Amino acid sequence: MTLMATPAPSMLPLTDPVYVFCVLLLMIGLAPLLGVRLHLPTLVVLILLGTLLGTNVSGVLARDQQLQLLEKIGLLYIMLLAGMQMDLSNLRQLGARALGFGLLTFGIPFSVGILAAKLLGYPLITGLLLGIMFSPHTLVSYPIVARLGIVRREAIGVAVGGTVVTSILTLVGLSIVQAVASGGVGWLLWIKLLIVLPALVGIAFWVIPRIGRWVIQPESEGTPLEFIFVLTCLFVIASATLLLGIDSIVGAFIAGLALNASVSSASSLMRQVEFVGNSLFIPCFLISVGVLCNPTVLIQYPENLGLAALVIVIAVGAKFLAAWIAGTAFKYSLPEIMVMLGLTMSRAALVLVVALYGMSTIIPNGTDFLLSEGLFNAIIAYIIITCLVGPMITSTFGKKMAQQAIEALPSYPDVG
Repeated sequence: MTLMATPAPSMLPLTDPVYVFCVLLLMIGLAPLLGVRLHLPTLVVLILLGTLLGTNVSGVLARDQQLQLLEKIGLLYIMLLAGMQMDLSNLRQLGARALGFGLLTFGIPFSVGILAAKLLGYPLITGLLLGIMFSPHTLVSYPIVARLGIVRREAIGVAVGGTVVTSILTLVGLSIVQAVASGGVGWLLWIKLLIVLPALVGIAFWVIPRIGRWVIQPESEGTPLEFIFVLTCLFVIASATLLLGIDSIVGAFIAGLALNASVSSASSLMRQVEFVGNSLFIPCFLISVGVLCNPTVLIQYPENLGLAALVIVIAVGAKFLAAWIAGTAFKYSLPEIMVMLGLTMSRAALVLVVALYGMSTIIPNGTDFLLSEGLFNAIIAYIIITCLVGPMITSTFGKKMAQQAIEALPSYPDVG
């Protein structure tokens, strides 16, 4: 029997998993080196590399099922780590502040989006969709604060907690818009959101810690069974929320919070979980975000440059206003406020899902789509810019937060 070697690719994009994974690993390995040379965060370099090698530029990589799988796992991993690494020692105060910030960072962009659509002459349902797209954000910059060692600062916890609030409100809003567009508003939708989801949260917080006490040993060096337990909790809860019609990232964060007390931040198991995510899945997610980017869209449609600039300024300005109001009310420093902005500025997967829905759905009793082609291109530009600028802001002001923490440490006289 003769074994045939796989032929070299004759055309792009690459489709063989061996070639695809080879390119991904090369980018993940080169990104830190390029980041040092270019004085850019590694996250930004990964997004730029994904853009350069994506189908919209060089055509080496496509956002096919292979890349989408790694992207989704990376996104879930970000939310899992966010929940596991949160400082829950003062849950009541943090929860109230996270809820308050979440309402601000959703409500202000949502209201501004509706107003902007009205001023631009779009119908109300398009305004609702635009407001929904202005409101959510993706924690693209979270690995930066993790690397800087400031994840347990209250401002970070408030920003991360607010992310879950905005995700839930965004998905509730999208469900309502979809129901209005299809004429399917009904009692079943409200039962899922108001009864079943809170029940799922309660079950997760009751069951996972109890199983964790049996599986996770306090002095363990991190066994394969413990690691599989963490991943199982992640995907079981994420699958449960998905069955409810709620995005799986909400389930991933719920799983992280439920595991928070069982997995110590200094344990070998936590280091294993972080290592796998930060070494592979999260970088693949960032590369996939880059592959989604299409910088040629502004060249192909130059008339949309003004619209894109308006969308970016309004959306980022609304997020800044929310961070500034919350930060002022909670007496945070300027670096803390700006890190909150950096964390909540970047938009990616969820906004894209909403945008694609708008481009494929007809306005009720009309002939046009919910999103015009020009507005869709502006949203794509808005995703690109926020994914690039958000990590830069987070890195710059995160370093100042870390320095503040060092300066706040007590000093002792030299007794030598």
